[in-house]
Amino acid sequence: MPPKTGHLIQTDGGNNMYEYVNGKAMWANITSPNTRFQPHKYGLTVLTDPDTASKLEGMGLNQVRDRAGQPKYDEPAFTFSKRATRNDGTANPAPKLVDTDGNDLDVSVGNGSEVVVKIKPYKNDYGQFAELMAVKVENLIEYVEGDTDNEEF
Repeated sequence: MPPKTGHLIQTDGGNNMYEYVNGKAMWANITSPNTRFQPHKYGLTVLTDPDTASKLEGMGLNQVRDRAGQPKYDEPAFTFSKRATRNDGTANPAPKLVDTDGNDLDVSVGNGSEVVVKIKPYKNDYGQFAELMAVKVENLIEYVEGDTDNEEF
C-alpha cells in the first residue's frame, strides 16, 4: 500500500481501480467476519477528513448516516466491506491486514486505530459501493474484549 499521503487513485494497469483512504478505524472485522447479520461480512467504518469525504461522495459512495438521515459520527465516516462467502457458497479470503512495514498482522483492530484502507469501487443495481481489499495499520489500538468474570454491577 502507498504511504500515508491522502486520497490516492491507483490502477493495476487493467480493469481494477483501487482507492486508498486514510482515517481512524471503527467497528473493524478484518481477520474474521461479522457473523451477527446475514450475509456475513468482513468490514470496518473509517472516520476521515472532509476533503477525502468529498472525493468519496463524488465517486458515488455514501457517508454512514443514522435512521434520521443525519451523519452518524462527528467526522465523515464510510463503511467498507467484503462478503465472507462468494455467490457460489465458497469462502472469500479475508482482506489483507498489514503493519506499516507490510508484515502480516493477526490482531483485532480496535476503535481509533489509524489505518490506510485499500478499496475497490464497484457499481451494481443497488448503487455505488467499495469492496474492502486490505488494511494497513499505521497506529494500532488493539481491541481487547472485556473480562466479564470480575466486573461489578
